[in-house]
Amino acid sequence: MMRLRGISERMAEERGTITLTALFFLLCLGGLVSLLLLLGQAELLSMQAQQTADIVSKGARAAGKWEYTDDQGSKRTYLFATTREARRHNADIVRGAREEADILWRLNSPAVERRADEAVIIHQKGEQKYLYRQGIYHVRVQVFSRLPLLWQEVEAGLDRTSQSGIYDF
Repeated sequence: MMRLRGISERMAEERGTITLTALFFLLCLGGLVSLLLLLGQAELLSMQAQQTADIVSKGARAAGKWEYTDDQGSKRTYLFATTREARRHNADIVRGAREEADILWRLNSPAVERRADEAVIIHQKGEQKYLYRQGIYHVRVQVFSRLPLLWQEVEAGLDRTSQSGIYDF
């Protein structure tokens, strides 16, 4: 009986310390949860930007691709930027790669822009013509967003790149 009285007296003395320790623990736990939410939102935004870049580059490459047989009888492929350019070469394509990329960006960018403050697409490293001659379509998607972290917002900028080529293996 004497032992129980000693424990209850000691507990009465340390109640304030336990409360402070519990508050500190809860604050640390809240910070950890906030960091995990920040990482989750950043990963989701990154994933959507990458998927959009992949859709645009692969769709543009498929639309602007033209296969023909040259004078020696070997099969060649070429990527046209515009439908007008393809018509000059009497090529049979669905649409120019750049034109298709614009359409695909217009259709797929709302998913990225819903989560981001700003989304920008850069085609062909600034419209470098040599990439078309090589049969490569290159897209870079830049996404800027403010993500919540504890009681403030952190600005995040993501860069995602996708490149699709016409390769003969």
